Amino acid sequence: MKRLMLLILTAVMLCSCSSKSSSSQTEYFSNERAIESSSDGADSKSAKEESSSQQEKKVWKVFDEVYPTLDDNSRSYKNYEINRTVWDESGLQGQLIESGQDTAPQNELCLGNYHFGYNGCEVIAGYNMLTLCGIDADMPKLITEFEQNILVAQDGSLGSDPRKMDMLLDRYGIEYTKLSTLYECDKALESGSDIIFAFYTGTPYFSEIHTICITGGEDKYVLNRYNTIDGRSQIESISDIVDDEKQMITGYAV
Repeated sequence: MKRLMLLILTAVMLCSCSSKSSSSQTEYFSNERAIESSSDGADSKSAKEESSSQQEKKVWKVFDEVYPTLDDNSRSYKNYEINRTVWDESGLQGQLIESGQDTAPQNELCLGNYHFGYNGCEVIAGYNMLTLCGIDADMPKLITEFEQNILVAQDGSLGSDPRKMDMLLDRYGIEYTKLSTLYECDKALESGSDIIFAFYTGTPYFSEIHTICITGGEDKYVLNRYNTIDGRSQIESISDIVDDEKQMITGYAV
């Protein structure tokens, strides 16, 4: 989960981008968003098409592509060294992370300038989904990939963008269905699909966000339901997590 003030800042960013904002460190000030607020129709359309084309070509960079390019003094390089030690000592390799992101040992992992208890939910959801799919995901390598692919802000203060996690699924060859309603989420869970589910914990755009992995079937379990939970949590339906359609950000059924 992310802090409330940072989410308010994100909402402001989403509403106030200008054509000069592309140099900002946050992806909410991307060329595409800046173009959307441009007042020049013809130039805006041309630039927007170019930006859209670039967006379509963007693919998830895996660890073996990223790590050789890192400087020894870079944050990602140093984080990998820390995370490698923490993970190897954790004994969690190949296991699901069921307890909260701010419980040991996963709370000692680093993403950007922060520990997992603050911003690690998307990485944990991605790791759990890969594991459920039978992929032997290596957490320290996966964290490096998240840092290089979908951090919202470069320092990790806003976590990772759950709307871009389809890039991860695509790169790892996982077939999925994009979900946009709570009804679709419940249908997917009932059918036995596992899902990644991202939501606002309160008022949309003005509350913290959280991204989780939920196992489907007769018994439905939420992994990392909240920061300090000590294990998986059973639910009957998605309404046990959110009760307002507007709280949903996105979902992926696998």
